[in-house]
Amino acid sequence: MILTCVHNQEVVKLWDAESGECKHTYEKASSTNDFTACAAWFPDGKTFICSGSDKCIYIWDIEGREVDVWQGICVPRISDLAITADGKHMICICEKDIRIFNLKTKAEQIINEDQCITSLSVSKDGRYLLVNLVSQEIHLRDLLDDGKLLIRYSGHRQTRYVIRSCFGGYSQSFIVSGSEDSQVYIWHRKTGQILEVLPGHSGTVNCLSWNPADPYMFASASDDHMIRIWGTNDRAEMQRIQGVTDSMMHLDPDSPSKHDCFGHL
Repeated sequence: MILTCVHNQEVVKLWDAESGECKHTYEKASSTNDFTACAAWFPDGKTFICSGSDKCIYIWDIEGREVDVWQGICVPRISDLAITADGKHMICICEKDIRIFNLKTKAEQIINEDQCITSLSVSKDGRYLLVNLVSQEIHLRDLLDDGKLLIRYSGHRQTRYVIRSCFGGYSQSFIVSGSEDSQVYIWHRKTGQILEVLPGHSGTVNCLSWNPADPYMFASASDDHMIRIWGTNDRAEMQRIQGVTDSMMHLDPDSPSKHDCFGHL
């Protein structure tokens, strides 16, 4: 199933990924001029959470029932959110703040950044948090150590648009991010070293997603209306890189191991 937030209609839509059929449209009980900004699945795959410009948080199930709603939360508009792998916490970003809510008690922890945050990504084990900043940095934080800043990744370009990054590779050893210079950047997670800068797009690369079933494959989406699927045939080389050697991962957009998927985004 796929969730989409339709800003101009103030709704969230649930789609069947295989058939393309819209299974359900979720609307708030009271109509306002607010819009839904972001949504995230719970680990059970049966419920999801969303938030918008009305400063409320909604939880729905796939049958269309409203499970819970948080109202009167004194936070600015939430621009991105995620649920931890254990389903116990919601992590969201509000301007320069990272806010972590206990979903049972609604207790809150706040981690401050010096610059506005545009997006977030949580590691599979729920321990590490990745945030993109307008200062053209990506910060890795340890959620089990009070959000301690572990490392900064830089080199990509982000000045105007929302750029997203994610974890990837075996043991999520890589960090991959889009960039306004039309390229994809890959860093080694522990060292912060740039492993590769991949050309191939002709517009800002907004979003990346690493294949959860194949550590050698990820997708990139761009303003050039293209989705590119990246991979490598040299799997031994990638495993060696994850061991922090001087070799570089080679993901060539013109190689047979890479495929393009064309379509309007």
